[in-house]
Amino acid sequence: MDSHYLQQQRFQLQKRIRRLNSCDSKIFHSALVQFWNYLHAQPLLAGILARQKAEAPDHADDLAALQNWRLPTFAHESEASAFVFRVIEHCAQQPLGEDLGPEIMMGRGFVRSGKPDELLDGFREHFLEPFYENLDESLDQQTAVLSLLIKYKRKVEWFERDIAHSLAADGERALARHLYAYLFDQGLDFHIEPQSASGEADLVSPNLVLDAKIFDGDASSRGTRYIKHGVNQLLTYTRDFNQRVGYLVIYRTCPEDLQFPFAGSDVLVPFVNFGGKTLYLLVVDICSHERSASKRGGLRAHVMDTPDLISVLTEATVEQADAPTEGGAPPING
Repeated sequence: MDSHYLQQQRFQLQKRIRRLNSCDSKIFHSALVQFWNYLHAQPLLAGILARQKAEAPDHADDLAALQNWRLPTFAHESEASAFVFRVIEHCAQQPLGEDLGPEIMMGRGFVRSGKPDELLDGFREHFLEPFYENLDESLDQQTAVLSLLIKYKRKVEWFERDIAHSLAADGERALARHLYAYLFDQGLDFHIEPQSASGEADLVSPNLVLDAKIFDGDASSRGTRYIKHGVNQLLTYTRDFNQRVGYLVIYRTCPEDLQFPFAGSDVLVPFVNFGGKTLYLLVVDICSHERSASKRGGLRAHVMDTPDLISVLTEATVEQADAPTEGGAPPING
């Protein structure tokens, strides 16, 4: 990843954390909400949060216990980090306007004091600081892959739509190479293997399973059924390479949208959880529209919901278990 860009991200993050660590308890909640919104406005940080949101349990019972001054305990750092994320998320989603935010109440479990500023220090020490440390560490880890893909989507849709649309005429491999070049420029560690016996090149990177598909709409052979097959392939690759997470980049060439209604309004990249795996589905719009947005009329959409995908994944899992083992390499893997 570009070192200057990463340095700037860290500087801006540190500046806002210092502000949260020094502000008065009466304005802390408002400052935390502003901080949360800032994180979601930055592609790199938003991608890290999106992955945390997808992989973290909801911890509803633990949150309720914390608000009653009972402190949950965890055996692993990953579990504690997931809970810290849910605590910050919960607090940031609470309304403004109260004299003191929920952070004060949550600090009571750590500090024997009735003073708001001292209670807030307990919250900062046990939740804000670990949350910040996890964000900072994630900037250097593969967690940033999703962030890079979000940034790639915006770059293509805003500046390189025509280039990508032209590449689509040469097939998915041409678009995949365009994606490889971007990830390489961002400093992602991988190499391209020689062509395999199947004639497909592999992208190899630590902790990364990524595939690319073209979506032309249901009037073509590369419609929703084709994408469902691609999701199933991605699941197979995550199992083959023993990875918990996989990414499917879908290049949409048709005017109709491709929607996943199971994605909430606050989710930047739709995902589906199945069999202990998290599969991200990133749609990149490379359609070359003949008419301007004001003259296109209402946006039509192809919809893929959770039951559709789960049904396909379940059936494919059963078929795979019953079928004899065959050789072959996935198109993109790591």
